[in-house]
Amino acid sequence: MSKKNELSIAKIKDVDEIMKYIDLEWKKDHILSINKDFFNFQHENGENINFIISRNADQKINGIIGYILASDDLKADAWTTTWKVSRNNGESLLGVRILEYLRSMGHRTIMSVGIGIDTIDIYEYLGYSTGKLKHFFIPNIEVNTNKIGSIPNWLKEKTSFDDKKTKYEISKITSEELKNGFPFELYKSRIPYKDWDYFNKRYFLHPVFNYEIYAITLNGEVLSILVLREVNFNSSSILRIVDYYGEEIPFGSLNNFFTKLMVRSQSEYIDLYCYGMNEDTIKSSGFIEVPENSDEIIIPNYFEPFLKKNIQIYFYIDHSLEDSRIRIFKADGDQDRPN
Repeated sequence: MSKKNELSIAKIKDVDEIMKYIDLEWKKDHILSINKDFFNFQHENGENINFIISRNADQKINGIIGYILASDDLKADAWTTTWKVSRNNGESLLGVRILEYLRSMGHRTIMSVGIGIDTIDIYEYLGYSTGKLKHFFIPNIEVNTNKIGSIPNWLKEKTSFDDKKTKYEISKITSEELKNGFPFELYKSRIPYKDWDYFNKRYFLHPVFNYEIYAITLNGEVLSILVLREVNFNSSSILRIVDYYGEEIPFGSLNNFFTKLMVRSQSEYIDLYCYGMNEDTIKSSGFIEVPENSDEIIIPNYFEPFLKKNIQIYFYIDHSLEDSRIRIFKADGDQDRPN
C-alpha cells in the first residue's frame, strides 16, 4: 500500500514549486504561474503561503487549494481559489481531503466565487450551499454607440437619469481615512467579515488594477464603502461596482451619483454582480437586472480575453443561503484579477 499523501500549509520556500504545478496541472501561463510578484501579493501571509499542498511519498506536490482571507482574524472567513489534484495521486478522494483540511483549520466560513457549473453537484454532495450572483446594470443614455455591450435603443429610451440630489455625501477616501473613519467592528457578523487590512491590501495596494474607493457619509459619519473599477476596451469604457460594504439603505439613493460618473467617463454602462443585497434597494438606484441568455441585452463579464456574452457567476458557501448575513460581490475571492 502506498504511503499516504501528506498535507500542510505552504511556506515561502514552496512558491516556485506551486507556480510550476499550476502551470503544468491547472492552466498554462496562468498569472499565478508566471507572475511571482502577483502570486505573493495574493497569497503571502507572513512566513506562510495561503495554499494547502499535498506531497506524495517522493515529496512532489500532487494537489493544491489556494485561499484568500477576508480579515486578519484568527478564524477569518476564507475564499478558496485554485483547487486541483493530479490524476495519479494514489488517493481517490485527495481533493476532498485537501478541502476538508482547510475547513478543519477553524475558519468561520469557507466559500468560493466563480465555481464551474459542472462542479455544483460535487459541492452540494459535500454539504455546501450553492447559488449564483445577480447581475445588474444602468445604461448610459448619453452614449449613442456601444462598443462593449449590447443595449437596445428601446431600453435606453425607457431609462431616465435621476437629477435629484441625495442627502448622502459621496467622496473618494484614502486608506488612512478609511481606517480611522469606518466602523468595521459593527460588521463582525457579516459574511464575509472584511476588515481594514483586507480593504487596504485588496484595493488600495493592488499591484495591477486601479480601484476607486468611495465613502458614503451622512453628517460626517462614514456609513458605507463603495469600490469601483473602470475597464477600457475597444476605444470605449465601462464602470464596474466590485464591492460594497456597510449600510445598504444609502445605495438606493445613488442614481444621480452613478449617472454623473458614467457621463464624466463616457462609459457605456455601470454594472454590479452581487448576492444578498435587497433587490428593491438596488433597483431604486436605477439598476436593471441583466436577463439570462439574452442575445439583445449583453453586459459582458470577461475582458482578458474579451467575450461578448452574458456570464453567470456561481458560488458555494458552507452556510445556508437562508442566512441573511451573506453578501457576495464581484471582487470577492480572486474573481476580479488580471489574467
